Amino acid sequence: MLFGLSPALRAARVDLNTSMKTGGRTSQGDGGLGGLRRRLRSVLVVAEVAISLMLLIGAGLLIRSFVRIQKVSPGFEADGVISMRVGPTARRFQNRDEVLAFNRPFGDALAAVPGVTMRGSVTSLPFTSSVGCGSINVEGWTPQPGQELQVDQRGATTDYFRTMKIPLLQGRGFNDLDLAANAGPVCIIDEKFAQRFWPNGDAIGKHLWNNPNQKMSIVGVVGTVKQYGLDIDGRIVVYRPSPNSTMTVIDIRTMSDRMSASLARQRFATVMLGSFALFALILAIVGIYGVISHLVTQGAHDIGIRMALGAERRNILIMVLRQGVELACAGIVLGLLGAALLTRVMAGLLFGISTTDVLTFSLVPIVLIATAMLATYIPAMRATRVDPVVVLRDE
Repeated sequence: MLFGLSPALRAARVDLNTSMKTGGRTSQGDGGLGGLRRRLRSVLVVAEVAISLMLLIGAGLLIRSFVRIQKVSPGFEADGVISMRVGPTARRFQNRDEVLAFNRPFGDALAAVPGVTMRGSVTSLPFTSSVGCGSINVEGWTPQPGQELQVDQRGATTDYFRTMKIPLLQGRGFNDLDLAANAGPVCIIDEKFAQRFWPNGDAIGKHLWNNPNQKMSIVGVVGTVKQYGLDIDGRIVVYRPSPNSTMTVIDIRTMSDRMSASLARQRFATVMLGSFALFALILAIVGIYGVISHLVTQGAHDIGIRMALGAERRNILIMVLRQGVELACAGIVLGLLGAALLTRVMAGLLFGISTTDVLTFSLVPIVLIATAMLATYIPAMRATRVDPVVVLRDE
C-alpha cells in the first residue's frame, strides 16, 4: 500500500490537456529513459539486488559449512548401530558381581535378537544430553592452584568399543576381570588425552586418580569420539570399566538419527536463510525485469528514432542489456559491503569456513550477474523488434 500510494497520487494529478497534446507519450524527463521516477525505480532494484546478494552469500556460507560438518568423523561407525537409554531399577546391589549377575540375562536376551552381532553400554552416550565431567589427577603433572584438569569420565562395558567400532590405538580394552569386585582399578583414555600428556606414545601403565588411595592404571588408548556434536571439540575422556546396573529400556533410536538430530540447529539456519535468499533473488529478478521492461515501453519513441537513424538491432540489444547489468553491478557492490558486515554476525554458525570465504564471495556475484542478464534479455529482445516507421507515424 505504501509503495502503491505514490503512483496512485501521481495518476490523480494527470493534466489531461498536456497528455492530449503529447499524444499520450511520456517524455524522457517524465519517466522515459531518464528522469526522477526512473532513478527511484533503479534505486529500489539496486536495493533488491544488494539484499539478495547478502542473503545468498550468507546462505552459501551456511551450506558450505553444513557440508563440511557432515564430513567430520564422529570417531565411531554409526551405520547399523541401534542405541537406547536404560532407566534405573529399584533393586540395590552390594557389589559389582551382583550387578553382573542381574544384568547378564538382559545382555543375553539382546544378543539373541536376530541381527544383533554385538552389544555394549556406556554411561554417557554420544550425541545425547548425557554428561559426566569431573576433575582428575595425572601422574607426573602438577596443576596450578584452581586449574585442576577437567575431563569427561564415562563408564563402559567390555564390548562397548567394539560395538561402536571405536578404534583401539594402544594397549587393550576392558575384560570381564576388570569388572570383578576385587579387580585393580584400570582405565582407558582417548587419543586426545594421550597426545596432550604422552605425545611419545608411552601412556600405557601411567596412573590417574581422583582418590590418591585408588590410582587407576591406564591399560588402553582409543580414538577420540565427538560426544556433543560434530562441530564441537569436547574435553579429553577417561573410560572406566562399568557393569550397567540399569534395566528399563527407553528412547530407542539409531545412532545415525542421533547424529542427524545433533545438526538440527545448523540445518534449520541453512534452510531458513536459503529460503529467504531464494525469495530475495526472485524479487531482484522480477524487479530488474519490470524496470527494464517499463523503460523499453516508455522509451519506444527514442529507440525508434535511433533505429531510423541507422542504429543496428545488435546495438539496441546491447544498450538495453547494459542497463540491466549496471543496476545489478550497483547492487552487487553495495551487497558485498553489506555481506562483509552480515557474515561477521554469522561466525558462530559456521564450521571450517571463513566469514570471508573467497569462493562464496566470488561465485554469488557471478550468479547474480547471470540472472540479471537473463531478466533483461526478454525486454531487450522486445526492444530490437520496435518498428521505427510505426513509432514515428504514431507520433
